[in-house]
Amino acid sequence: MKKSIDITMPSLGADMSEGMLVEWLIKVGDKVKHGDVIAVLETQKGAIDMEAYHDGIITELLVQPVNTVPVGSVLARIDTEEKSLNESKNKNTSTEDIIKEPITTEQTTPKKIIDEPVSLLAEALTEKPLIKSQKKSTEKLNINTNTNTKINSNNTNRVLASPIVRKIAKAQQLDLLRIKGSGPNGGIILKDIAQITPKTRLTEGESLTNMRSAIAAAMTKSKQEIPHFYLSVDLPINKAQQWLQQVNKDKTPQTHILLIALVLKAVAISLQKYPQLNGFYQQGHFEPVSEINIANVISLRAGGVVVPALRHVEQLSVPEIMSALRDITRRSRAIERGERLRSSELMGATITITSMGERGVDQVFGIIYPPQVAIIGVGKVKKVPQVYDEKIDIGEQITLCLSADHRVVDGMLAAKFLNSLAKNLQKPEQL
Repeated sequence: MKKSIDITMPSLGADMSEGMLVEWLIKVGDKVKHGDVIAVLETQKGAIDMEAYHDGIITELLVQPVNTVPVGSVLARIDTEEKSLNESKNKNTSTEDIIKEPITTEQTTPKKIIDEPVSLLAEALTEKPLIKSQKKSTEKLNINTNTNTKINSNNTNRVLASPIVRKIAKAQQLDLLRIKGSGPNGGIILKDIAQITPKTRLTEGESLTNMRSAIAAAMTKSKQEIPHFYLSVDLPINKAQQWLQQVNKDKTPQTHILLIALVLKAVAISLQKYPQLNGFYQQGHFEPVSEINIANVISLRAGGVVVPALRHVEQLSVPEIMSALRDITRRSRAIERGERLRSSELMGATITITSMGERGVDQVFGIIYPPQVAIIGVGKVKKVPQVYDEKIDIGEQITLCLSADHRVVDGMLAAKFLNSLAKNLQKPEQL
């Protein structure tokens, strides 16, 4: 038996209340599988590859490129076998079921919207609801696709281009009329402007960017609604550093395994023992998730951050974690040059790590990304006096900080988790 499922505009971060459909990579009648890239979206963070979350056949494309629509708007429909739906009904076993329940700003509890992924960050605060109720009909959205419409007297508004492209063009003082667009209907997309200017930094002194403003709103919401508490542990890492030195001995600098990969693996192992920190707080209760998807905060050179997730970290070896981390970091920082992250990499994270050690920071107590319930801060490696067999020697240590949601986690459990994490890092050869 087949079932028709809505494919909606996903929420991919705190700064996203709407998104632009840049290009369909499929057509009506195409067969797609879970994970196939079906469309290109453009957000304030750049272009994103949108994936399918079900196996099936595309039956309708309801929104045509290039159009901007609110998060939750139905973009297309897919016919899928009933079996696919049954597999997604097993709650609390994976983030497959979580993606149907996004965090919205319309109310404090999320609505169920099929195919809508959980936002890694909370939605930006607004008094107006971002998601309107969808009627079960095949009627297409009434969206003006006339690309020749004159918005105002500014010549650049006669050009088909997204808000982020216009912002970059303004900052770099580029004339959009002289740029040939490669998007649908000749629209100018990020890769077109990146070919002209490799640097897309905003000019100094410019007012708060949309991304910065949205992050501020999300973090304010987090601090207002989540009762944070904080614990930290100073962790000797002499054994970990010796192990890294040994395994990196015959590697090139580009393939070295870094300490952060050990930390990620140790976190995953500890979360398997203490699953109360791995999941989502939604609709007034905690929903644990069996798979461990760890988000890593990445600063962008143009300002702001993206927080992509490494998925199924518990199943990866330390070298695989390092390889995945390098890849996702490189692509995140190349967004403004035309590279794209996948939508699955920007949602479904069950916990977050923020590392400030490379910036010389001793410790960092992060703010939790809703609907997660914990974030781990990693400080710099520093040399300190340590006592061994009643003798004082010089060793290395880092400070690990845990910010946790007191609605879900108490101090004793958080302390046990941190101690477990510290013990795991003392045995790097077993990770």
